[in-house]
Amino acid sequence: MPRSSTPSAPPSSARASPWRPGPGASPLTLSLAALFILPFVVIGLSMLLFGTGATVVDWARAQSWRATPAVVESAATLWEPYPKGRGGYRVEVSYRYEVEGKAYQGHRASFHSGSDTVFQKQLGDGLEAAQRSGTPVQVWVNPAQPSESVADRSLSLESLALSAVIGLGFTGVGLGFWWVLLLSWSSLRLARKAADADPGQSAERQGPASHRKPL
Repeated sequence: MPRSSTPSAPPSSARASPWRPGPGASPLTLSLAALFILPFVVIGLSMLLFGTGATVVDWARAQSWRATPAVVESAATLWEPYPKGRGGYRVEVSYRYEVEGKAYQGHRASFHSGSDTVFQKQLGDGLEAAQRSGTPVQVWVNPAQPSESVADRSLSLESLALSAVIGLGFTGVGLGFWWVLLLSWSSLRLARKAADADPGQSAERQGPASHRKPL
């Protein structure tokens, strides 16, 4: 009785790519997934540009500002709890200073908009002590725009590093998922082109068992 020949295994080059999308993948589902990841990228880039980047830019501008004595009218060091039980300090301050005989009011404690555990606590304690004793403090005033000032122009590496890590984390996760989706979309496009070029081969792959002859 003749033996039926078993079909040879496909070459290794024809094996599915690890980035080949599943059977339910389509341009629509990949596009929806890309839109779902978009907020991660937007949040990460916003933190880098308007958080870390803006702080460094303000610090660089303030290097040419003038030291001016000021009287602290009010100061408070506030504790802000984080979701998992931790927290950080934030400083609220109001001080009065004069430039060329004109009085100005300042409310900016530092260039850091967020909260941390060391820098803000030390800054707040110093401003509160100056308010209680009535001792003038040194603030930094923009000579081109005297209404712009800051009580402390130094950088907090702790706050800067935390903001940068979170921003890079969100951005990296979003871009990483976009890269995977791009590879999946490319594999899906190549698979559809191959199916359109040779529809007979695609039909054979779907049901090879139905064409076998019994022994």
